[in-house]
Amino acid sequence: MKVSEIERCWNDLLEWYSENDIDKAHVAYSGGKDSTLVLDSAVEALDDVQAVIIDDAMYPDQEIEEAKSMAEDIGAEYQVIETDKLANEELKDNPPERCYHCKKELFDSIEGEGTILEGTNASEVKGHRPGVKAVKEHARAPLLERGIGEEEVREILKWRGIQVWDKPSFACLASRFPSGKELSEDELKRVERIEKRLFDLGVEQLRVRHFGDTARIEVWPEDMQKIIDHRDEIVDLLKREDFENLFLDLEGYRTGSISS
Repeated sequence: MKVSEIERCWNDLLEWYSENDIDKAHVAYSGGKDSTLVLDSAVEALDDVQAVIIDDAMYPDQEIEEAKSMAEDIGAEYQVIETDKLANEELKDNPPERCYHCKKELFDSIEGEGTILEGTNASEVKGHRPGVKAVKEHARAPLLERGIGEEEVREILKWRGIQVWDKPSFACLASRFPSGKELSEDELKRVERIEKRLFDLGVEQLRVRHFGDTARIEVWPEDMQKIIDHRDEIVDLLKREDFENLFLDLEGYRTGSISS
């Protein structure tokens, strides 16, 4: 994108707040690219903004800490809300509509006056997206409403000098399990431990898909050699975590592959 196009997108996003008479906002904040752009624009456009960060077993501790740090860098006040999503049977049972119930619970946990803002972008509305349904019912998504997609998000953040512009996408740990597989904190933490160790090897993007006693590792094709180079270490790690069957997916990382 040309600088002039980036500036136009940014200014258009800022105008969204005044056009919708928004003067106070709570931003559902994960620390990812999309919610970071929403938070950054809200801080720029409004005087009263708070980032809301969820602390729950479904999110790695590192992601939570990074969200706090990024909110501070942007200059936003933030609130951390501790939740127990596994106490909700509609989430614990991991149904196909899990993302709807998860986002609805998130929005319900935000108290106080003000508009709830969320980071869904215009590239995320295709296919089965139950989470988008919850957003449209309970919050506002300025990126989606302004037609700003994934590429524009990256370009604007880079232009703004915000370091997460090239951060790989992240989904909650429940996304590592097939629909219908009951979730537990122990299993979520097991996946978190393994992924943290693999990220420490220099892998940029990663999912460890959990199929009972089978683990399937997905990374970008350019990172597969890193997994192969550390084969013995990784096999030992996953065996100690009680996985019997280990696979490296040659198709590489891709969203939604847990169903395949």
